Order: sequence, then structure tokens, then C-alpha cells
Amino acid sequence: MVPDEVTTAIGEHYELQGLELTPIDGGADLAASLWKAVDARGRRFAVKWSSSGSPAGMVLPAALDAIRAGSAPAPVPTRGRSLWVDVGDARLSVTRWVDGGSGWDTPLGRPGWYAFGQLLSALHSLPVVGQVSKQVPREDFDPSRWADYFEKIDAELDGAPDSGITARLAEQWHARRPALREVHRRTLDLGARLRTRADLPRSVPCHADPHLGNIVVSEDGRPVLLDFDDAVLAPAERDLMFVLGGGVLADVPVTGRQQAWFLEGYGAYSIGPDLLTYYRGLRVLEDASELAGVVLDPALSDRERREALGHVEGLFSETGLLAQARSGGRGHRP
Repeated sequence: MVPDEVTTAIGEHYELQGLELTPIDGGADLAASLWKAVDARGRRFAVKWSSSGSPAGMVLPAALDAIRAGSAPAPVPTRGRSLWVDVGDARLSVTRWVDGGSGWDTPLGRPGWYAFGQLLSALHSLPVVGQVSKQVPREDFDPSRWADYFEKIDAELDGAPDSGITARLAEQWHARRPALREVHRRTLDLGARLRTRADLPRSVPCHADPHLGNIVVSEDGRPVLLDFDDAVLAPAERDLMFVLGGGVLADVPVTGRQQAWFLEGYGAYSIGPDLLTYYRGLRVLEDASELAGVVLDPALSDRERREALGHVEGLFSETGLLAQARSGGRGHRP
């Protein structure tokens, strides 16, 4: 969707006038476009057009903001009081703009990590009723989407050219192929086992991608959680894996001290090792396959493909998620 179409759609469905849109680049979601918008009154908003995820991406932040104001961007309702509007095969949503620095670049410190623990605890404590029950998908422990895509990418890389960016990807991939295939097999096995378990912890509202890049540290130092598009009702480990074991970002691994601060705010919880292992493995398959798919796509720009290769190299690094998935994250546990 181009800015003129976005402005037209907003004018049709929202009580917002005179919007000026500025595109925001750098997000990892290839199925979404994001703009910063300023209306005729000088108010600022985030405008998102997405063909992925589910309406849960608006339902959960609205519910969280209602009980813990400022923890998530408040959605702006449409004229019909909906939290989003369907435009063709995608969703258009508007939220209040949050000022602050990215959690990627802004150290949280002890108060910030404590507050982040409280934030996720509040999210996981939301009642599963009403729109939360109706609109948020439920965990099915079926990893086949990413397991199948992994197999496709793995096969394609056997025919990679001898030079260029694809060759660099193939070299990195093949050096770690045994480890990747081990994670692939174990994730499939764990998924099958978890689908039959009767003693799993209760499912709670989960963000499903609460890494530091999806946090804004507000001007008063509080963490604000963004981008709920992958939200799901699942065991809390679905979110906790982004902190325990070192997190998922190789460039800014979560230290043992930071994990301890987070858990002080989150509260007591008995971690399920199989659940953490499953979710780490699933994330490895997702990130490795999706990022490699970007590198292999000649229709994308050189910048996009180089950036994706850099993320693959981070995933495969000593502090990356592949190493955590193989070790169970023991090297970084508090």
C-alpha cells in the first residue's frame, strides 16, 4: 500500500484529518509497512498496514493498556469503534506514538528490567475472555510451517552459486548444517510430544516476540512493548525464552544479572525445560529459514539481502540462538 492509499483509507475510517506520513524503515516484518503520522492538530501516531499476524495484534495491547497504562501503544478506534480496519487482504491500524529509544540501543538498567518483568507478568495475567478469547490464536505445537520451509531452504542451498552473497550464505549454512538439522529433528519430536501432554501449564496471552528491538524505553524510563502481530495464547515460556538463556539477539545478549532483575519483577514461575527448548528450536528454524529466503531472493535489493545475511551470521554466532538451542541456554541462565 502506498501513502496516498493509506491516507485515503484513514480518512474513510478514522476521525483523523490532515495526516502527514513518514515511512519507518528497518523492521524485520516483511509483510508489514509502518509510518509515523502527524495530524492537523500536531498529534503523532504510528500507522501500520500488515498482511500477516492476526487481529490479536490490536486486541492484546488494548487490553494490556487498560490495566497497565502506558505498557503498550493504545490503539486509536475507528469511527465504528473497531481497533483496526480490513483493507483488501490486509489490516490497517493506528496507535498512539510512543517517544523514546529502542531497547536495542537504550540500556534498561535494573529498574527497566524489573519493570519489563512486571509488564510481561501483567500481560500473562490478562483474563482470557471476550475479544482476547475470540481473536488471539491458540498454540498448537505444530512446527511444520517452519520445519518444512527449513527443508526447502536447506535443499536450495545445495545448488548455490560459487560466488557472491548466496555463496557466503551457503558457506555459513553448510558449516552448521549438522547443528541445524539436529535442532530441526528435536523441534519436530518435541512438538509431537507436547501435543499429547496433559500436564502442560495453562495458556496465557503471550506477545510471542518480546525482544529488545520490540521495546521502546519511554522518556520516563518505562519499557513499552510494541508489535503484537504474532500474539498467541500459549504457555508463558513462549515469551520467557526471549529473556532466559540470553535472549534471541546475538548483538545484545541478556546477561545473567539482567535476567535476575527481570525475574524479580516477573515473579516466581516454574520453568518447563521442554517448552523452552521447543520454542528456542522453533525460533531457530523460523529465523534461519526466513532470513536465508531473503538472501536467496534476487528480486530484493542488495541492502536487504546483505542485512539478512548479517542477521543469519548473528544467529550462527557464539552468542546466537543456534548455540543456545543446542546447549539449552545453560551458559546464560541466572
